[in-house]
Amino acid sequence: MKSINKLICLVVAIMLVFAFNNPIYANNNSFSEEKVTRSINQAVEYLHTMQNEDGGFCSKTGNSSTWGLTSWVIMALAAAGEDVTSTAWQPAGQAPVDFLNNYYEPLNETTDNARMLLTLTAAGQGIVYQGINLAEKITSFQQSNGQFGQLAGGEEGWINSHMWSVLGLVSAGYDIPDREKARQWLLNSQNEDGGFSWIQGNASDTDDTAIALQTLVSLGEDPVDSAAIKNAINYLKECQRVDGGFDCGNDWMATDSNCASTSWVIQGLVACNEDITGERWTINGNNPVSYLLSLQNDNGSFNWKGDTDASAVTMTAYAILALAQKPLPINTYADPISSENTVFSDLSSDHWAYDSIINLVNAGVLSGYPDKTFKPEKSVSRAEFAKLLICGLGLEDFNPVNTKEFLDIPATHWAGQYIATSVDKGYVTGMPDGSFNPNGQIKGSELAAMIVRALPEEKKAEMAEGPEWYSGYVLLAGENGLLYPGFQAGQNATRDQCAFSIVQLRDLLAR
Repeated sequence: MKSINKLICLVVAIMLVFAFNNPIYANNNSFSEEKVTRSINQAVEYLHTMQNEDGGFCSKTGNSSTWGLTSWVIMALAAAGEDVTSTAWQPAGQAPVDFLNNYYEPLNETTDNARMLLTLTAAGQGIVYQGINLAEKITSFQQSNGQFGQLAGGEEGWINSHMWSVLGLVSAGYDIPDREKARQWLLNSQNEDGGFSWIQGNASDTDDTAIALQTLVSLGEDPVDSAAIKNAINYLKECQRVDGGFDCGNDWMATDSNCASTSWVIQGLVACNEDITGERWTINGNNPVSYLLSLQNDNGSFNWKGDTDASAVTMTAYAILALAQKPLPINTYADPISSENTVFSDLSSDHWAYDSIINLVNAGVLSGYPDKTFKPEKSVSRAEFAKLLICGLGLEDFNPVNTKEFLDIPATHWAGQYIATSVDKGYVTGMPDGSFNPNGQIKGSELAAMIVRALPEEKKAEMAEGPEWYSGYVLLAGENGLLYPGFQAGQNATRDQCAFSIVQLRDLLAR
């Protein structure tokens, strides 16, 4: 595979992303914000029809799921505000992320590792894949000149591997090693026409130029003052067609507007705070958004261009990302969260668990959903609570020794590390039948037992027996102020309730 982004234009398929700062308003355009929202919803419904029972997505009905296509769809759904771990995306009990975890394929190229990292973070599933910390792996690919790429794998001068690595590390919350060198290496790779290619020395193309804009912004370039960004935007303007869309920007490629290039350019421009429906980007009443909308079919899918429906699922994913205007990395495009400024639309400051939730959000233990909601009353699965407990106690980097194999936890399970740590620390033992039941909703009784087991030995020594297996745990947890208001042992614990108990535990242990 020469390059992910070369494939975008050649095979018309590849990667997502990018920005939302300005809502879409109609100028002289034949669309409205409501029409864009309706278009995204129709596209999401189409993707439902292309999901297989294994949780993955296929290019055509009846085809097998592929990890590459599934990763693009996951990111698009996250941009649209969908919870890709919910039952709505489990046609036969398997979610898209389950498919990725169950489908093993070594990630060799740097871009593959970065794409998987971007996918996992977009879905809120951490940074570990197949037991490997992808952020640390990508960091190890950086060369002394600042470039991210595996020279032994023939990636010397690969601009795309460098850009996706930066974006992936940003999505994981990692500081970019030798940030200034990384920024300068990318700036030095810019062509004289202002554009970028997937590899140094090649002609510029719109797709990679749009990605470069987002990467430069992530590396600290100011869109207002940066000459490099201004030159790149000018190059993109030269590639805009009279229909409002963008071509690939290379003579050896098709010179007509297409969905993939237009989607990428929209995302790159919005990342630089460009008004994509404003005067500069409007030609004969057409702009990039109106062009994309013209490509949508009655079933919600998007054509590549005109009546050509090549790679419909991929094009639909790209279009969703562009119309939603979520720049890469998707999971980082939220305003900074504090007790005075929360972006959660469904969580007000007078919510009973508000302080606890914001405490964990600011500590990086909890996060909201891509649609800027927190869903405080959503039930928590046993796997999710294992992660919450381990991260809440600062044990995410713990290396468990006394591991236990559960029948329903494959080595590739997204929460495997957290569950293994919970077992090693003695917080959980699993079910009598040898399973862990990761997707089962955690009950109040189970929550009480796990947090009490995390207490110091002298505290646990005070625990008394009771009529139920959990009676002693509940009593001791209550005596130490660890139970949330309205606690019921037999009821599912919700996100706000779990947040409250974890913060109470953290505070107790810190005394």
